[in-house]
Amino acid sequence: MEKRSIAVAYAVPLILMAIVLASSYALGDGPSVIFRKVLFAPVFLLAIKGLRTFFPQHLDRTRSFSTQAEFQLLNALLLSAFLISVGPYESLRIIPLICAFAGMAILIAGWNLAFFWRDRGRAQD
Repeated sequence: MEKRSIAVAYAVPLILMAIVLASSYALGDGPSVIFRKVLFAPVFLLAIKGLRTFFPQHLDRTRSFSTQAEFQLLNALLLSAFLISVGPYESLRIIPLICAFAGMAILIAGWNLAFFWRDRGRAQD
């Protein structure tokens, strides 16, 4: 790896960790909650990277709609899990929490899928 790639590989998780730390502190979380949330940030990035091993980016243009929808849903579930884990949702009861998680996942997956297919259509023109 070149030096720039190494710097980015370290900078991205550190920046995300700093954002989580600042937002968690602003939410008034206690030190142990902040610590757990900050530790989860790089795990989220690894999960997203790991998902790409099953759905390689170089195959995005030829992937079927159902396979692309599956990838976008899994990606949205990971992002929703991250947002629920680091967000201000500790006081929610289980049913509203599940609904928030599912709602986020559906919105994110739909949004990403719509933009993917729009961009894919432009690339074919």
